[in-house]
Amino acid sequence: MKEIEERIRSLEQKDAIRHLKHFTYCLCIDKIISGDKEPQEQVSAHLTDDVIADFSGFPVMRGRSEVETFLFKHVPSVLAYSQHRVTNEVIALHSNKASAIWYLDCPVVFQPENQLGIVGSGIISGRYEEEYIFENNIWKWSKITALLDTVESFDINWARARQRKTNR
Repeated sequence: MKEIEERIRSLEQKDAIRHLKHFTYCLCIDKIISGDKEPQEQVSAHLTDDVIADFSGFPVMRGRSEVETFLFKHVPSVLAYSQHRVTNEVIALHSNKASAIWYLDCPVVFQPENQLGIVGSGIISGRYEEEYIFENNIWKWSKITALLDTVESFDINWARARQRKTNR
């Protein structure tokens, strides 16, 4: 019976991590990019104080404040619309810690003038490699790595896509 309880708990924990990624990240970040500030609190509550974020093409961010600035201010200055789609997750549980890999395909509309210089609609794709910790009865991100294979307008699309192994 104990083995069944452990298996159920493992499935519940993996489902909670899926909810964290699908709702707290994908849906909330898409809303924030579209101008809704309300989901910021939801996202912030799931970042550890010492969270690290490393997105291809951007400086490494250390700490909740830097990551919040990136997600809540910088990303909306580059994107006017996004529709995050994450699939093929591989989640590994390690007691009160976990890790996951997710594939990303995200149709976007770029802001008319943005630091990337990309115009119109496009695609961002690649993988997220993430680490989590279970604190105060919720899963939180301790590390988010976005290995972005392509960030392009639909004019260029996949022509320059290359699978990244690392950002550094």
